[in-house]
Amino acid sequence: MKKIVFTSTLLLSMGSVQAAETAQAPRWDNVSVSYQSVDVENKTLTGFGIAGSKLLGESFFITGGLSNASDDIKTSNGNVDLDFNTKTLGLGYRLPLSHNTDVFGVVSYEDMEAEVKYQGNSVSGGDNGYGFEVGVRSMVTEHVELGASIQYIDKSEDSDTVFAVSALYNFTERFSAGIGYSKAEDLNTFSVSAYYFF
Repeated sequence: MKKIVFTSTLLLSMGSVQAAETAQAPRWDNVSVSYQSVDVENKTLTGFGIAGSKLLGESFFITGGLSNASDDIKTSNGNVDLDFNTKTLGLGYRLPLSHNTDVFGVVSYEDMEAEVKYQGNSVSGGDNGYGFEVGVRSMVTEHVELGASIQYIDKSEDSDTVFAVSALYNFTERFSAGIGYSKAEDLNTFSVSAYYFF
């Protein structure tokens, strides 16, 4: 894990050296909406999410998000509806490495719920716990930001490690679009997002 964090930081730092001096620092005050494709135990669910973060002073920030993904599986006996919901709320700290690169850490509360509906019957279950994330964000050019992180989630029934990467393109000072991919032991997510910075 330490090697992955070090390698990600080194690669992004190398990119920041090549970035123009006018490139700004990563921005933390934003809200976003996203389309998500979630692979859970060989099933692909699709849905939407909303997330945001806000700086509290120069270094601390709050972050949170909600997402829902679902799938309607047709069987010979009827349809099976699958729903997967996640919630997260965290407190983070950012540390500038240079004028355009930040490393950060987040401590968060994580909640996951799944529900299956079939022929009028419903079965649901969930789990929650705490997450610990470290990562790096860098404006490698004036318009392009790259990010990478590792998160450990300790839930009541088990634990998981999540590896995530992202790329963001700034169309204007306020509006951006990005893609992201995260991989866990039994949950992989691909997202396309639109951001508004304030």
